[in-house]
Formats: sequence, C-alpha cells, structure tokens
Amino acid sequence: MWEFIANNYLSHAAEFPDPNEPVEPLRLYLNGQQMLRDGKVDEAVVLFRSTVANYPDSRHAHAGLGYALWQRYQQSQAENDLRAAVQEFILADEIGIRYGRVHYTYPVAIGLGRLKDLARMDSYFETALKDGNELYLASLDYARGLSLLEDPRAEEWYKKAIAVEPEGVSDAVAYYAEWLLDHGREAEVVDLIHDDIRIQYVHFLKGVALERLGRHWEARREYERYRRMSADFPAPTKYRIDGSEAQAGLVFEGDIRPLATESEARQKLSRVISGEGRGESVGGQRAVGWTVRTRVFRAYYVPSSCGGYPGGAWGALSSNASLADKYIAICDASGQFSQYEPTPSTNTRADEVWYGLVPDPVSCNCVMGYVVGSCCSGTCTKETTNGAFPKGPAWIWGTSGSCPGCHPYVDCNCSTLAGKTCGDGGVSDNCFYKIK
Repeated sequence: MWEFIANNYLSHAAEFPDPNEPVEPLRLYLNGQQMLRDGKVDEAVVLFRSTVANYPDSRHAHAGLGYALWQRYQQSQAENDLRAAVQEFILADEIGIRYGRVHYTYPVAIGLGRLKDLARMDSYFETALKDGNELYLASLDYARGLSLLEDPRAEEWYKKAIAVEPEGVSDAVAYYAEWLLDHGREAEVVDLIHDDIRIQYVHFLKGVALERLGRHWEARREYERYRRMSADFPAPTKYRIDGSEAQAGLVFEGDIRPLATESEARQKLSRVISGEGRGESVGGQRAVGWTVRTRVFRAYYVPSSCGGYPGGAWGALSSNASLADKYIAICDASGQFSQYEPTPSTNTRADEVWYGLVPDPVSCNCVMGYVVGSCCSGTCTKETTNGAFPKGPAWIWGTSGSCPGCHPYVDCNCSTLAGKTCGDGGVSDNCFYKIK
C-alpha cells in the first residue's frame, strides 16, 4: 500500500487509508473520483457499487459510492440518491471509527438535515463526538445539520465549535453569524465579528447586520472588505437588501460575473484547500494553497535547469494557456489533490495565495515584498499573481537588461541570497534567485 499511495493524494492526511484497506479498492477509488471530476457520474456509481460489493470493509469504497450518489443527487434532486449517499458515508465512518477517526461529518449532517432525520443525526453525532478525533469539524457540522432542521440546539453547537476553532479559521463564526441573521438577531452579529478577523465574508455578514440596524456608513466599510472577493465567491442572495446603496458593486449568487475563468480557478483552488486542509489552522491551509501555486510555476515558468518540471508535469497544459487554466489543470491533475466543498476560510486562503498576499508558511518568504508578522499567519507587503517558488524556494524576475544581484522585491541581503542560478542577463530574460 505504501508504494501505491506515495505519489497520490491518498498519502495526505485528509485521505489517508485505514490499516485494513488493500491497494485495489484504493486504486478504484482514485479512478472513480476522476470519473466524477470528468462528469461521468453514472459510470462512477457503477464502479463504486462493484467496489463495495467486492471490498465491503473498505472505507474508501463506501465513501466513493457516497460521493458518486451525492453528485448524482445534486443533478437529479432524487431523494433516493441522497438517502443512499448518506447511508454510504455513515457506513464509511463506522469503519473509520474503528481506527479512531471520523471523516464524513459534513455530508452526513447536510444529508440528514435535508432528509429531516433528526433521530439518526443525533445518533450519528453522539458517536462521532465521543469516539472520533475531529471535535471542531464534528461540532460545526452538527450545528449546520441542526440548523437545517430548525433545531434550537444549533446555537449551542455553533458556540462549541467557535470555542475550539483553529487559529485564523472563522468558519464557525461565519455560519453562526448567518444563523443569527436568519433569526433576526443583528445586534449579536455586530458583537460577534471583531475587526481583526481576516475572513472577508464574515465582514460582509457584519455589514448586512449593520445596514439592517440602520448604521449604513459602518455597513459600507464592512462591505468594502468583501467587495473584490465577491466576484469570485458571490454572496448569498438572501442577504441582498433591496435598494441598498452600500451594497452597490457587490456580486450576489446569480449575478453576471466578470473574468469567469479566473473566478473558476480561484474557486477550484479553494476546493483543493478545503479537501486537503479543512479544519486546519491558517498556516496549514495556506501551505496547501502554496503547494498548488508552486506547482503551477514550476510546471509552466521555470526551466528544468532551474528546478522546474515543464513538459506536462502534474497534468500541465501547453505553455500558452491562461494562468487560470494552468491553475485548474494543476488542481485537477489525476490523483494529486483531494477536493471538497469550500468554506469562507478556504475562499480567503485561495484569494490570499493567488494574489501573493501572504508568505509561503514553509519557507517564510513572499513573492514580492517581505513578511509582516509570523510565517504562518502573517502578510506580505506587496501582492502579485506573478512570481514563483520553484526550488526551495526561488523567485523569478523579468528584465530587459542584466540581472540584479538581489531580487528587487525580496527582503534580503546578498549574504542570505544565492546569486541567480539561471538566466544570462539577455534581452527579455528571466532571472532566477534561490535562498540558501
């Protein structure tokens, strides 16, 4: 098994196999997931049903069938598909709990909430919270499921999730704020959301609360923090306020959006961050995003002599593809990254990484400018979609003349920066730099 998973996302923590799983159902799981990404939903259902029949004790076999039926439900809205999907996720977690982990609290919570099955939800989460290892995610997903059932206990579980929320992650705050808005408790939203929370969507929610309270200028300030991101991650239509001047320029679900391809790429990046780092700290989520960004630039912009991997690495497209298409190709490369439903926090992480607003938490370096604050939760003094970290890390600097001794936008001195490793200083050359 170890040799098989070494070069695919099953070796990552979010998808790591259970000790009892042989290679064959894992191989079929990857194949079926690729079918789902390619839109071959019915074929994936057939494949996973066969896998479950042949490997009934494989968690990934049941989870794969759950994902396939869930995706078919999203197309068909057939209750039988939803019910069957939830059953497979529950069976998968019954296997996983033997090894001390729960994995599928989100689809179980949302599925049982839509099915209005409170008794089964309570039973499932009693076990997940007692025997599993994901207290934060289990608490948050339980709250979201209870919300769908209009169960007042949702508030208690949102508060419990907030109490154990990882550093820099404010998904529980966001979903609790939505719950408060939906129950007409705007003043509590204002008190809940502090200025230092760096998840832009929660400030949009605070803006809605402020505007409903008649505090229009304060609302405008909160909306402004979300305005750019709303083009990629539109706000829910239910929070549109008719005739609002403060909300002018915000994008809501169903609106026509500019730069659709770039928006799709950032949405895809958010799904990868969620798949690989849902429930992790801000540094862990940024590390996932930076892994994707690094692969994009190593595959497309960095010659092999400088530590790049051009020539189709990681599913790369032709070099003349748009930056957005390059990101999508890397995110969708077969077997490389898990993907999951995005959250307000993963949306922010995708935006930060795309624009180079934050440092790579592993190397603690910015594409441009320098780090302010810590490596994991700090920011960069400049932003850009350009730049790369191809070799532990490295930077690209385009020039029409000779390459400078130090990269102009890196906070360094020549004693800590190795000289350019590639590029001859010719016309329209790229200069490459590497940290020692």
